Amino acid sequence: MKDYFKYFDKLTFALLLLLAIIGIFLVYSAGYSTQEVYFLKQSAWLVFSLLVFFIVFALKTDFIFRKAIAVYLALLVILALQIAIGGTVARTKSWFRLWGIGFQFSEFVKIPLALVLAKILTQFEVINGRAFIKAIVVIAVPMALIILQPDMGVSFILCAFVPLVILLKKIKPAVLVVSLLLVFLGGIVGWYSVLKPYQKNRIISFLNPSEFKTSTGYHVIQSKIAIGSGGLAGKGYLKGSQSQYQFLPARHTDFIVSVIGEEFGFINTSILFFIFFLVFYRQFKFTFQNDEEFYFVYLFNGLILFQFVINVSMAIGFFPVLGISLPFVSYGGSSLLSFFIGEAIIFRIKINNFLA
Repeated sequence: MKDYFKYFDKLTFALLLLLAIIGIFLVYSAGYSTQEVYFLKQSAWLVFSLLVFFIVFALKTDFIFRKAIAVYLALLVILALQIAIGGTVARTKSWFRLWGIGFQFSEFVKIPLALVLAKILTQFEVINGRAFIKAIVVIAVPMALIILQPDMGVSFILCAFVPLVILLKKIKPAVLVVSLLLVFLGGIVGWYSVLKPYQKNRIISFLNPSEFKTSTGYHVIQSKIAIGSGGLAGKGYLKGSQSQYQFLPARHTDFIVSVIGEEFGFINTSILFFIFFLVFYRQFKFTFQNDEEFYFVYLFNGLILFQFVINVSMAIGFFPVLGISLPFVSYGGSSLLSFFIGEAIIFRIKINNFLA
């Protein structure tokens, strides 16, 4: 056990913990004027996430990869049950309550999905038609179940696995062309058959939010006002007018960046982003014992990077509002737990180089 923690990446772990703690302070500020206790729930989730982190960290990576398909299939069953018997919260069936605690199981799909895709990528030298179909089916099944809930945020994040798979492996030109056509056709089908009117309005209002300032464009307009009014140094902790007077919607989840922008300004927001940069740099840059480990690390961290970019882009009006949170920082216990579980596997992969 001493060897485990001798080679444990303490700096990166401290950075992840710092992001989560910053998130708790921001969540407290977001709910301060309404006396909401989201920060207490988030604190409890952080403690639980750290406990699970070290349990997963203690597992051997070959065991984790062996059980990935079983966990993946189990989560598909749970997602199907959510649609069939799950309760509706905020117009979606994304939640299961166990022992009085709400779990969003769609968040946990990211981990076994990345593991299974990593196993698939090691089976092929080049992504041919067979490999591509295999990968697409593995991604599409949970996506379809999550869309049916409907949860467009998580389902869209899972889409990131497709370009990540293509970037990590050589792909036959014909397969690439087919994949682009599928994306185009999927977009058309999704627009006319899957998206609900309010979801379409969010995308339309993204192009010109001022025309929808009292409806779907309201979020982005208020977010821009909050970030812009923060200036370089911000208005001070608990002193953001957009946040404290409740003009800014979803300020503890989707628009947590707007809270830090308003209260702490551009300089401190840049520091937060730099912490993320350090985490990504350290979690991408190390040696691997085998290809499965390599692909999992890049798939899972790539997904976090994608979610980070989309969340920030939403806050500044560069992307439609899809209900996507800021990793490790936004309120959301299931999201926080899933990220720490995935990172625990990566931390274990890191020490394998020294324990071999």
